[in-house]
Parts: sequence; C-alpha cells; structure tokens
Amino acid sequence: MKKILVCLLTAAQILFLASCGGKAGAQDGKAKLFISYTTDDFRQAFADSAVAEAGARGVTIVESPNDDTVEKQVESIKNAVASGCTAILCIPVNSATAQQLEVAADGVPVIFCNSAPDEEYMKANQYIYVGSSEEQAGEFQAKRLMELNPGKNEFNIVMFKGVKDHSGTVGREAGFKNTMKDNGMTVNYVFEDYADWTGEIAVAKFKQFLRTGQDYDAVICHNDTMAVAVAEYMAGKGIKKPVFGIDATADGIAALEKDELVFTVYQSAKGQGMAAVEAGILLSNGETVASVEGVDESETYIFVPFEPVDKTNAQNYK
Repeated sequence: MKKILVCLLTAAQILFLASCGGKAGAQDGKAKLFISYTTDDFRQAFADSAVAEAGARGVTIVESPNDDTVEKQVESIKNAVASGCTAILCIPVNSATAQQLEVAADGVPVIFCNSAPDEEYMKANQYIYVGSSEEQAGEFQAKRLMELNPGKNEFNIVMFKGVKDHSGTVGREAGFKNTMKDNGMTVNYVFEDYADWTGEIAVAKFKQFLRTGQDYDAVICHNDTMAVAVAEYMAGKGIKKPVFGIDATADGIAALEKDELVFTVYQSAKGQGMAAVEAGILLSNGETVASVEGVDESETYIFVPFEPVDKTNAQNYK
C-alpha cells in the first residue's frame, strides 16, 4: 500500500512539474521564441530569416517589430516571458540598455543580435550575441579602396557613420581607419559625421560638405541605405566619385549594377537569423551553443562572416 502511494505521489509531482511554464527552459523540449526589433531593410530580412528557420524547425516564434523605444522593448520582453517564451531574440534599440533588457527577461536566455552590448553584460550560454565582426566590414572597405588605387598613399575621405556608440558604427569605423593606418596610408578625413543609418540625413550632410569646396577621393558609408542615397544624389548631379557601402541590401546590389556604388560588404541577415534561432532553441532546452557554427571559445559570441561584394559577384547576392 505504501509503495503504491509513493508511486502515485511521484506521478502527481511529475505531472505538476510538466504543467509549469518554468523560466529555466522549455520543459517539454519545445522552444517558444520571441523576437524584438525595429524595422529597416536589414533588420526585416533578419527577422524574416528567423521566422523561416523557426518554422522549418517546427518551433513557435512571436514577432514584435515595432519596439522602437527602450520602454516598448522592455514591456514587450516582459509580456513575452509572461506568455511562456523560452528565449528572447533581441535587436536592442540601444545596446547600452542591455541590463534593463536582461532584467525584463527575468532569467530567460537573451540572444542579442546585430548590436552588441558591452562585454560586462554578456554571459556564456545565457546572455549571448549573434552578429558579424563589424571591424571586418570596415577592413574590407579599406582594402578595396587601396586595391582600386595602386601606388596611391594619401586619401581625402568623406565618411558617413551610423548611430553614435552603436557597435556597428564603432567597429566599422575602427576597421576602416586601422586598416588604412596599418598599411601606411595617410588619410585626411575631410568630412565625417553621424547620419544614423539614414539616407536623407546622409544626403543633407553631403550637401553641407560640398559647400566647403574641398576635394575628396571617396565616400565611405557605414551602410547601404546611406551609400545608395548619396550615390543617387551624386549621379543626379553628374558627380563621379566612388561610394562604398555595407550590407549588400537589394538597393545596394542594384546600385552596384548601375555603377553608382563601387563596393559593398555582405552582412548575412539570413545567416544571422538562422544562427540566432539555432542558439535560441539550444538555450531554451538547457543546452549550450557550443555546436553553433561561428561560436567563440567563451560560448558567448556567434559570428557570421562578412563577404566583399562588387559588380563582378553582385549577382550571387540577389
């Protein structure tokens, strides 16, 4: 009789535990992912890839594409956790708010994407990052500029940067400038300013630069949105100077094929979305991300490589 009672109690405990949501992971082995982001060409492509990958794996994913303030993002994450989501995929509005976002997640793993928080807010297999090495993108731009100008060792450069303090802005700027310096180039940055990833702002600032009458050799932009807008303005005015972008968006590829851009760098929104979902599933089920391609030794950063793109291989990135 006592043995039967113990078995019944044990069975009841198992049923109770199985019915609980739990913040430590997906109790039934099924992940439920949540993705918080704001829309632009790249981020939407990232989200579309994540949704497609989750669907292919039979995993539920909930989108919140209008989290354009920190307050909205925090509230969305809280609601996602309350609804039983087991991992958060998050392109932070401001990576400096990582701690707030982690608090909102209340123990649920967070996969930061595309904009990396400071290292102090990262934790192996708990608060991780999926993206590309931003320095590599700037390095590719610098190397192509030098390849297009053999024997030249001094450049006048116009640079339009992304959002101030964004990890992409910081990394892309450092990658370009350090590569030029390491190769013994003298570079005069005749104009550089933040255009916040936005074409309209980049064009407005480019017009401002033109009024100074300074000479320049190339325009370096931290994304294709800014690069394409500036290149189209230049084409309309009959200005022929090389423009470099990053991201290889559809607009960027089209501009390459029209000879408005000379170079861009492919950042794989698809690859990042797939890697983020893979990481989210693993962490939801209490596993590590050690098996994810591109993960570093600390199991904190997953890097999807950039790829150089010009007119000769643009067709491959459509």
